[in-house]
Amino acid sequence: MREIITGRDIGTTVDFRSQGSYEAQHPWPAETTVSAGTGVVFIRNAKPGEARSYGTLFMEVYPPGASFIRGEGETPQACEDAAWAKYQLALQCSDQSGTHDWEPRDYRNGAGFCTKCNTFRSKIFTGEQLGQFCRICGVGTTYDWHTNESTGAQEFLCEEHYADNKPTESTDSNHPLVQLLDALLNENGDDEEGQR
Repeated sequence: MREIITGRDIGTTVDFRSQGSYEAQHPWPAETTVSAGTGVVFIRNAKPGEARSYGTLFMEVYPPGASFIRGEGETPQACEDAAWAKYQLALQCSDQSGTHDWEPRDYRNGAGFCTKCNTFRSKIFTGEQLGQFCRICGVGTTYDWHTNESTGAQEFLCEEHYADNKPTESTDSNHPLVQLLDALLNENGDDEEGQR
């Protein structure tokens, strides 16, 4: 396996930072890239009164046959076991064919999910397949997209035309990320202007 940050060969010893070194128990392919540690997961649709986030130990692997697999658990072994089970599911898929049936699920960056086993993979769809064309040159693209503030329409820009045509930064208070940041800042005791 390789470390995701440096790309160096780590063999089968994974550094879980706060948990120390852990020897992988499953036969991951050598070209697998890995990241592990303790992190925070934000819950998208938490109901009022429910926690909006939780801390967890995790292992993220990027093996051949799947782009991103995350295993969570109480121990490094539980994290690896969860990731390994997802990897085996991705390799065999739900009908044992190993052939995936991809859908974008509202992703515009070319990524997709298998409708049978839920495996995630990047670079599955092209801009053409998604019906996304650069507003300048008409080339299919997954490079950039934004909502035109005056028309409300989605607009796409290819890499070549992005730098000279990118939209100005928006401070839309209704944007979900702006609302989440505001909520987190308010939970931490910030005053009205976001100052501590």
